[in-house]
Amino acid sequence: MQNISALFGPWIIGFYSLLFLFIALLYRAAPDERRRMGGSALMVIISIAGLLSVKLLGGAGGGGLPKLIEVGARMLAVIAAINVAGVFGFSLVMPKLRTGVSKFVEDLVLAGAYLLGGLAVISASGADLSGVLATSAVVTGVVAFSLQDTLGNVIGGMVLHLEDSFKPGDWICIDSFAGVVREIRWRQTTLETLDGDLVVVPNIILMKSPVTVQGRAQHDTRWRAVPFNVFYDRAPGEVEGVLNKAFSEDLPAGMAATPAPVCGIKDFLPNCIVYELRYYLSDLSSPAGTDSRVRSKIFYALSRAGIKLSIHNRSLVLSEAAKDAADRGQQTEHERRLAALREVEDFEPLTDAEFALIAGKLKSAPFSRGEKITIQGAVSDCLYIISEGGAEVQVRAGNGGEYTVVKKLGPGDVLGEMGLLTGEPRTATVVASGEVRCYRLDRENFRGVLASRPEIAESIAAIIAKRRVELSAAREKLAGDAAAGLKAEEQNLLSKIRDFFSL
Repeated sequence: MQNISALFGPWIIGFYSLLFLFIALLYRAAPDERRRMGGSALMVIISIAGLLSVKLLGGAGGGGLPKLIEVGARMLAVIAAINVAGVFGFSLVMPKLRTGVSKFVEDLVLAGAYLLGGLAVISASGADLSGVLATSAVVTGVVAFSLQDTLGNVIGGMVLHLEDSFKPGDWICIDSFAGVVREIRWRQTTLETLDGDLVVVPNIILMKSPVTVQGRAQHDTRWRAVPFNVFYDRAPGEVEGVLNKAFSEDLPAGMAATPAPVCGIKDFLPNCIVYELRYYLSDLSSPAGTDSRVRSKIFYALSRAGIKLSIHNRSLVLSEAAKDAADRGQQTEHERRLAALREVEDFEPLTDAEFALIAGKLKSAPFSRGEKITIQGAVSDCLYIISEGGAEVQVRAGNGGEYTVVKKLGPGDVLGEMGLLTGEPRTATVVASGEVRCYRLDRENFRGVLASRPEIAESIAAIIAKRRVELSAAREKLAGDAAAGLKAEEQNLLSKIRDFFSL
């Protein structure tokens, strides 16, 4: 230790010891900066070796090579110390204070510190700074002329930071590239595209080319349009009304609620009308996924309304066998509808002829995963019978409460019978768990059956009233009053059904 003290002196030993200690602590405390700390440790080792070689060469008093080695060794030690201070401030202190600066600003601060540290070392070595600065000015001019593009990129990066035209996290389009800004550095800006690629764009190109910053003007939304074709057999007002209603009640994920989506005519073709569903994205990271969900909802909403999408014209030659197969398919579908209707407890009073009549009036109503079949509080006058798939019954307490799943439905289950019979608002929200196929019975299609035989209303009211009173008695343990309550509930329901259907 005495020999080391004789070579370096106590303050040099203390400086390097503290430097090694801080490097070791930061190497452990800041894992993302380990590469920089490893490089700083190497600089310290080279610096010590340089100072040791100067001592062995007889000291730097005589100038020449020993003097240059000493200045280089001290320069490396200063750079290492600046790196330690930078990591401590930018990677440890600022995150604790919940603040921070961009990587560009961090590099700018460190570059300034390197410059000042280098000038301080040169000044301490006894060199004339005025001569050094004059020589540096000439060298800087030559370098600037030869590195025009590089300097343009650096200046472009500085301007981008000062003007704040866009920042990391923004979605931008430039030339054929579109993506989210991940980092703005001295020379380049890095974009991450939707394909997961990283595109490095020189800053000078960003300064010279038009750049589209997506979503900045519409509060992180972006306008989109999904086209589709419908035959001329359906009026435009009908198509637009169906879709505008469907999207106002239930928005697919990724679609902004405001501005509201709207359906309109785009063009007229010889065999169909071209429509567009125009909407705004609320999630810029997955426009293709949102477009897919929008197309899916268009398909299902139009299918439930009996509106067919247009397809290319083609000629079909039907044989007698094909006609027989089609007839058999229609018969099978009719039998399937009859079976579904007979599962509805409320329709027990109907005759076979009435079942057959209603089966012919049922409408196919498919739903995709996540679509709302009914909405709590909404007024509707139709009934749904699930034939395939499943759904969840969700109830929300109050206007701002969260939905709670209270029941799961499957094939054969019925929902919305009170809406069909009395027009009462929906008491729960039913959401499709996957691909769901339902049959829908509307009020107008059921009116004819009740008008031809009004006594059916009495039987249906008795069935529903009995179910309600039994449920209430079971919950409240009031079985002794069930008979009186049953009669009152039956009369109440019968009055509502008669008023709703004008019987």
